[in-house]
Amino acid sequence: MTSSIEIHANRLYTLLAGGGLALARTDTGYGLVAMKSDAVRRIYELKGRPAHKPCVTVGTMTILADVAAGIAKDTGTWLAGAVSRWPLAVIARTNQRSALLASFEPFVASQCTKGDSIATFFGVGEVISRAANLASQNGQLIVGSSANLSGTGNNYSLDAVPESIRSAVDLEIDYGRDLRSDEKLASTILDLTTETFLRQGVAFAAVRESWEAFHGQRSSG
Repeated sequence: MTSSIEIHANRLYTLLAGGGLALARTDTGYGLVAMKSDAVRRIYELKGRPAHKPCVTVGTMTILADVAAGIAKDTGTWLAGAVSRWPLAVIARTNQRSALLASFEPFVASQCTKGDSIATFFGVGEVISRAANLASQNGQLIVGSSANLSGTGNNYSLDAVPESIRSAVDLEIDYGRDLRSDEKLASTILDLTTETFLRQGVAFAAVRESWEAFHGQRSSG
């Protein structure tokens, strides 16, 4: 019997692959997700997001292994454990031979890779994650950004998402867990190219403690 998660994921992937734009719940509020250039342009227009700010690529460890380069094996092991527990986005060097990155339309590539780096977002929830798996199995990637007006912080309830955004998307999926903070925080961002945190998000203290412990073990080893 097909689960509701699989039904939602299949519906989401089909819509995005056809050029649509969806509003869906992540583990840190609501996000806008897309695959094609016109839909990514709509994200920027709806949010009032400056063009120089990149979108993120929905990540799984399998996807990361294809799109990123230069991640040490022990760092990858730590990361796999971390993303299973906390919302986290990571910046890494792009893999110039990535088959998945080659699937990006030129505009999507320009907005989702900066220089030789790419930001991948973990903590998207089961529905978006499964849709991303479907996409990757078909040689494609899902990208997105938070469903809020630029600079206003994450929205943790569907009712909090501006009507100007809700009325403009092609699909809403209100399914999954969410982690909240009074400061309307999103995911923590870790730049693996410099091994520094660029943003403190939900559960930052726990992420930092784990990262520091990992580095301590690496140094003592």
